[in-house]
Amino acid sequence: MLRRVLDAGPRLSRGVVGLVTAASALLYIAVFANAGAVLPEFIFRDADKIQAQMEGSSTYDGSSFDAVAGFYGLFGPTLLNLFIIGIGVLFIRTVLSGANRFGLCAAALLLSMPCVFFNLFVASKDTLVVLMSLLIVWSAGRHRSWIAPITAIVLYGGYAFLVRPYFVLIIAIACGIAVFRHVPLRWKILAVIVVAGGLAAAPATVYFALLHPRDMAVDYLVYQSPFGARTSFYNPLEPTSFFAFCFDYLYASARLNLAPLFSPGPKEAVMQLFVLLAVAPALRTVLQRRDVQQSVAYQLCACLVLAHVSVSMLFEPDLGSYVRHLSSVALFSMVLLHSPRTGKAAIRRAVSTTPVSA
Repeated sequence: MLRRVLDAGPRLSRGVVGLVTAASALLYIAVFANAGAVLPEFIFRDADKIQAQMEGSSTYDGSSFDAVAGFYGLFGPTLLNLFIIGIGVLFIRTVLSGANRFGLCAAALLLSMPCVFFNLFVASKDTLVVLMSLLIVWSAGRHRSWIAPITAIVLYGGYAFLVRPYFVLIIAIACGIAVFRHVPLRWKILAVIVVAGGLAAAPATVYFALLHPRDMAVDYLVYQSPFGARTSFYNPLEPTSFFAFCFDYLYASARLNLAPLFSPGPKEAVMQLFVLLAVAPALRTVLQRRDVQQSVAYQLCACLVLAHVSVSMLFEPDLGSYVRHLSSVALFSMVLLHSPRTGKAAIRRAVSTTPVSA
């Protein structure tokens, strides 16, 4: 069904794709130049904390904001803006360049808009994640298949060490998914038993540490944030047991991936469409039979998307935060929306910065 939608409409020529890409990039630059006047205040919330650290504040010393501020502080104000614009333009070009069908182009625009809106108008932590995704996708087009996985491990490991420790969990889950889908059925069953048994035997402090950050984030949104969050939710059960952990995790998965059922509205419907485009191709790729040939890089994109989703279910407090974090790896989903051709040449076509032929 999704494939038929993406292939719908006329084939777009290289000139049309180039025109759409150039127009999107120019519009992005124009909005970036006037971001303070045209964008809502909440877009600058985290960036303001980073900027304060860059200017000598000690409020967030030792935090992830301080770590990112140390990196961005290497640039002057003008160079930093050019750095962000460069990431934004390269992201737009990479996402749209291969969209040579009307349906695929529409999907590319829908996938790219939340990423640009949330991450590429300010110097935030997620801006660096977008850059990481560009580097991984670029490495996926190289001739040696091992380059992309190694690049992902190095980048995610470094980001986890310096900024967000939970990125270690993301790359670990991605590796686990990649191994899981290639082992025989008996090893799959054994892996499920071991993981479930390990979680069931974990002390209550582990469940609390994994899920309590959501309740803390909702408390902030309810009592301190001037922006609020209409789609925020607490864990329904206190996360102090294996049953409560499973129930809370499944509840969060439903709230965040089937949002219109809980918070119906046009905004939620649009965000639900983004989630569908971001997650469905990764699920399709991972659930395909083992005898369906796929390049290593293509599988890597799917595993990383699902790993991000899996970890997000632990702590995301509302739909907007989930979409914001998931949008930073939208480029992986766009790679997966291309027909899953086999072989190294195919993955290079899928991630090429020039239009591809269907």
